[in-house]
Amino acid sequence: MTTSGRPPTGPSPRRLRRLAALAAVAVLALTGCSGDDDPDAGASPPASGEGPRPLTGDEAQRLSMMRYTNYTDGVRAVRFEVVDNGRTFSVDGWADFTRHVGYAHIGQDGGDPELVAWTLSQITSHAPVGPASDDGPPLPPPDDAAWTSSTLAPEQSRLHAALALVFQAGSERPDNPLLLQQTDARWLRSDEVDGVRVDVVAGPTADRVYDPATATAAADGSDATVRYWFDEQSRLLRLETRLGGAGEWTAVDFSDAPGVDFAGAFLTTTASG
Repeated sequence: MTTSGRPPTGPSPRRLRRLAALAAVAVLALTGCSGDDDPDAGASPPASGEGPRPLTGDEAQRLSMMRYTNYTDGVRAVRFEVVDNGRTFSVDGWADFTRHVGYAHIGQDGGDPELVAWTLSQITSHAPVGPASDDGPPLPPPDDAAWTSSTLAPEQSRLHAALALVFQAGSERPDNPLLLQQTDARWLRSDEVDGVRVDVVAGPTADRVYDPATATAAADGSDATVRYWFDEQSRLLRLETRLGGAGEWTAVDFSDAPGVDFAGAFLTTTASG
């Protein structure tokens, strides 16, 4: 662990082109990190009896645009809770999908939250500066030497895995809808998030055509480690991940964040420091 004295400025991480890469990130977290290894824990009951089934052309098209929509939206609000080594962490902040910088309050056990910034390779934290606010973490970020940085380690921490997974939900180009329709991605049901109708889809476990004769994954999507809740405009409203591949489902909620430019604030702060 190193002390940098400043938040990260967003190195240029490798852009993953394929939607199946999210499943790979999800299984990086150690299965033993959570106290609940029931694969159905936290799963929502089906609201429709039609699934699971292969994707239609329209569903595959909207799923293929989902990560690109996050990228073009730029900044989105992010909120979730994750159990890591028996502790429940509450994350409330923003993710900038263009600059690959996140910034959030991260608290546990009801105490004042730390300020945390992260990229695909680093995580940087700052001691609490007060109780959590409904407006999110303070902007501009504190410009002092109290930031402590280390390597993001999704293979060792479910919190880190969830933070890394957030950025895998964005891409500067759409995915391949024809390939997605041929994978083991499965439409599960229709549902709602805050009154908005969404399709719930189990993501592909591999980036290749699904062949029942040779596949090791179940054809009904039950082996998926990531599920997507997206609307008619291909906007992701919820991402569910089964960290460790067999643990409980963790739900990451996304919403609009108009006018928020925290990455620019980080760059301004670090440049002046």
